[in-house]
Amino acid sequence: MIHSVREMGQRALLIELATEKDRPHLSAHLRQSPLPGQVEVIPGTRTVLVDFRRRRDALAAMKLAKRLKVRRRRDADAEQDAPETADGGLMTLPGSFAPCLGLDDREAVVEVLDVGGRPDRVLVQDMGRFGFGEAGVGRSGSVDLVAARQANRLVGNDDSAAVFEVRSGELSLRIWQTSILAAAGAEVSMEIITEELVPISRGGTDAARTASRSRAVPVRAPFWVFPGETLRLGPVQRGVYAYLGISGGLDAPLRLGSASTDLGARIGPAPVQPGHRYALAGAASRFVGIASVAPTPLPPLDAPTVLRYVPGPREEYFGTRRAAAAGLSRLEGQPWEAMEPSGRAGLRLDGDDPIRRTQSEPLAAEPLIRGAICVCAAGQPTIALAEHPVTSTDPVLGVVVREDLALVAQLRAGAQVRFQAVDPESLGAVRPR
Repeated sequence: MIHSVREMGQRALLIELATEKDRPHLSAHLRQSPLPGQVEVIPGTRTVLVDFRRRRDALAAMKLAKRLKVRRRRDADAEQDAPETADGGLMTLPGSFAPCLGLDDREAVVEVLDVGGRPDRVLVQDMGRFGFGEAGVGRSGSVDLVAARQANRLVGNDDSAAVFEVRSGELSLRIWQTSILAAAGAEVSMEIITEELVPISRGGTDAARTASRSRAVPVRAPFWVFPGETLRLGPVQRGVYAYLGISGGLDAPLRLGSASTDLGARIGPAPVQPGHRYALAGAASRFVGIASVAPTPLPPLDAPTVLRYVPGPREEYFGTRRAAAAGLSRLEGQPWEAMEPSGRAGLRLDGDDPIRRTQSEPLAAEPLIRGAICVCAAGQPTIALAEHPVTSTDPVLGVVVREDLALVAQLRAGAQVRFQAVDPESLGAVRPR
């Protein structure tokens, strides 16, 4: 029944079955009897991806998975084991964005004044939704999870608190109560504008005029904003995605347990628009982080970005009998250029020497994880990001290590990329086999 068990990245296993009919039974078995450390099960056509909490869980599960003996169940049993909602019914997925919450002036803490261009430039994001891959819903969440965590920690929030994700900068907010905010990720300029009445005298008559003054605030440091002040983020100077956290976290509607906006699936809060107002999800923290002198990972300005990856699981689709690692060698042997448009689904790359496929057999749809390097029929790779498809028929040549995913998120069009194969245990460099 189990044809093979392959590592996929650092903490996932791809279990391939002998026949397509066996796949539903294995999925049902793993739901009923999870492997130690199992986080999520995502089925493909003839494969099942099992994601784990830690690498050692994945390694221990590999031995168990190879010995699995799963009996075939009747169709009625399989239907009974299908993913269910909390109320026990078969899962139906929302197909439209949740509207922004209607708040009165007493509840609103943040009012959006301007989002600088495209309507999907600013989104509400958190760590994403887990456990719905079997129903065809990906995790989504922040593209740069490291930067989103840093923004939350700087203002004393839990990592899972909702933040603003700002693509390419430019956002204006009015703050209606004394608040602590912080930004992380892409380098942006920020200023706070205060408007105040200045008394003047005209012909012996007292009057007043409105005057504005501004003060600059740094990234990666908590700062105060007082009632009625406006916070403006300027264009991105380096990187792509900036994250703005507010102490207490944004109050946004939850869909499948997450406040993350998934543009492709149209799930989660509606993209942020002028006029939207937000309350706080919890009480503002009295304990905030200290300024961070270390930025979250950003691509170098004067050199190619080196991305470490774990080879496999489908490198044989690009190899030959004489050169089993021909595809890996071509991946590593040339610079790649980040293409436009690349967005939340993945980073498209282009190179002079395409990675040629040497197996003509079509690949049945297989599950993906964030960081998967998928190679299309034209031989150009795409690195899966937050809104990647749950499954793909493009073979996965390797998976970028989690430690470098923030770099992938922050690569701008035209940036140069090189790949380096590493051992998943030590992250030390290895030569393609």
